Amino acid sequence: MSPILLELPSKVLALLAVILAGASFVRAWAARGRPGAKASSTPWLLLAGAWALMGLRGGAFVPRVATFREPWVALPIYAYGTMLGTSLVLGWFVALRFAKADGVPQEQAGAIYMWTAVWALVGARLLYVLTNLSAFNRPGDLMATLMVQKGGMVAYGGMIGGFLASWWCCVRRKLPLLQWADVAAPSVALGTGITRIGCLLYGCDYGRPTDRPWALVFPNGSPAWDAHIRRGFIEPHAAGSLPVHPTQVYESLLGFALFALLLGVRRRRRFSGQVFLAWVIGYGIGRPLIEILRDDDQRGQVGPFSTSQAIGMTAVLLALGLSRVLVRKHRRDPSSSRLWDKGGVRSGST
Repeated sequence: MSPILLELPSKVLALLAVILAGASFVRAWAARGRPGAKASSTPWLLLAGAWALMGLRGGAFVPRVATFREPWVALPIYAYGTMLGTSLVLGWFVALRFAKADGVPQEQAGAIYMWTAVWALVGARLLYVLTNLSAFNRPGDLMATLMVQKGGMVAYGGMIGGFLASWWCCVRRKLPLLQWADVAAPSVALGTGITRIGCLLYGCDYGRPTDRPWALVFPNGSPAWDAHIRRGFIEPHAAGSLPVHPTQVYESLLGFALFALLLGVRRRRRFSGQVFLAWVIGYGIGRPLIEILRDDDQRGQVGPFSTSQAIGMTAVLLALGLSRVLVRKHRRDPSSSRLWDKGGVRSGST
């Protein structure tokens, strides 16, 4: 287990970005005046990337004149950020496939997914900051709130942010929210399974000490090791933490299991919203149970419950109420509740 998957030579990457930007400018200049030629933002994006790499080299975003004469540190690629990015990319393909099957235009699905992903990241980070305000009360901590590559996100914050963004995008595009929710839910479940692998590699979201045979010991310097040192559970020279519940693995398995479940629900669904509600209820039951075994401090509290437990249980109650409403609607008028059929798509298609 390591929080860093690999390290890349930042100087080489910055030089490569500058070269590619120059080539893009030359290409754009050569194409000027041609019919249909459009200005491209690619060169500017490449230059911005090179500038950022220069800043990352020294930890400041304004490189000095002597930057290329000073030692450059390697650019770390964090496990959590990599798994998060992987989940977003795979989720994109899954959502577009189901959107096509359900008669949702690909352009609309792509745009909604993009904005949903952006605001999911914002919501996940925002809820983490709100539940850990004491960690961001020092001067200069404003930039720290934006650094998510090492973790520091709350899943339910992302789900709430993503849901609100989806709702707004669906309203703007006059697309039924439940139709889109059924398209997106499997991607969310799959993303949970993948992202929690990043949590495992980074060492965050660890569980309580246990003597179970599948318990994990996190190495010196990991969040679990640091917490056990502070609590006096182990000596400062200990090579690893106490054996703890691998709660990251538990939630990863929950995500993959829900993904498989939702595929089955899609094949047998009777009304729009059924796939989405199956995910809300399944995750809303599973996550609070896993929270019982969690032992990391940065989770927030709502009375006797953690923030995620309170949100999960509330979500289950709301989902059960909405399920009852949708079942009654389906019994009265089955055709109006099967939105995926209105685009001429075969019922039960996956």
